[in-house]
Amino acid sequence: MSRHKHVVPVCNATAPTGMIVTMLDCLSRISGEPDRLLAEVGVSHSFAAFKAGQVREIGLDAFIATNRACNARFRDYLHQSQGPQMTEEQFSLLCRCLIACADLREVLTTTSSFFAMFNGTLGAFRPEFGDRHVTLFIEPRRRGPTDPSFLIDAFGMAVLQLLFGWLIGRSLALERVDFSYPASVRTDFGLGLFSCPVRFDRPSNIMLFDAVYLSAPVVRTSSDMRTLLETFPYDMMLGRDRGRSLADQVYALMMNAHSAERQLPGAERVARDFGVSSWTLRRRLAEEGTGFSRIRQRCQLNITTDFLRRPDLTIDRIAEIANFSDANAFRRAFQQWTGKSPTAFRRELAAGRIG
Repeated sequence: MSRHKHVVPVCNATAPTGMIVTMLDCLSRISGEPDRLLAEVGVSHSFAAFKAGQVREIGLDAFIATNRACNARFRDYLHQSQGPQMTEEQFSLLCRCLIACADLREVLTTTSSFFAMFNGTLGAFRPEFGDRHVTLFIEPRRRGPTDPSFLIDAFGMAVLQLLFGWLIGRSLALERVDFSYPASVRTDFGLGLFSCPVRFDRPSNIMLFDAVYLSAPVVRTSSDMRTLLETFPYDMMLGRDRGRSLADQVYALMMNAHSAERQLPGAERVARDFGVSSWTLRRRLAEEGTGFSRIRQRCQLNITTDFLRRPDLTIDRIAEIANFSDANAFRRAFQQWTGKSPTAFRRELAAGRIG
């Protein structure tokens, strides 16, 4: 795994609650029992307190337990409504198969064979190897787009990205993620999981990355895997993966905060979440060749390009959601980023000239 000395780990004791709020909110609509789940995993706060922003962080153990319980509820719900879902035991078996692979190419072909072994009951995983890029087609069995199925599918794709990167000891940088889901699902959750452009209403769920990774050797052992699975993937999603750049960790934290609160946090709050001063945060981002304002702009660009797909939202409303001071500031920034006005971009979307 990369030993980039400038990556700052999140405090080991606590975890932010943005992801939990999204998952509990979805759970409340399919079963109406988020408070019961919280009580079962030993969390004393109510769902209402989480949703109102009264609980900003919780202990890491509680964070992991709550996420695991939510995922289990979603899998049970989808099992009843859409058929078998991958279990934790099956995922552990997949991991044990992958640890014996020689390089990432073999990891991907083995993953494809693993899914095929279940004769389509768990969906399909299909790598397509090009000269310059690798496209991973991830095709779960779904009877229709729902928020629970999207949360599981988006979460599952992020887990695979983290797992593949961990196996080769380096962050697997994605160039694009596509979802076949419409933009009416909880798209904010998907945007917060990936530090790359995310598109909806596409033909397939895919992850695209540079083919240079294919020859990267697997550098992990069975002992490493046993240790990893104790807390994976939740610790890595919180930025505890030293292979992720600080910029990617900050982006993920900011997008998850926006998902929960419709507000991008400032540098002071982000620095506090990382346990450093804002000066230290800015210095370390500069050492990576970026800055806090550039990461904020990347967040705003991904948020606005996503919401421009929704014809029910006005330009003024999108500017407000993306935390611009007003619609004119949004128009100027979007023109600078894309070379198009938001209205022109939306017209090209409607005409199918932009994917």
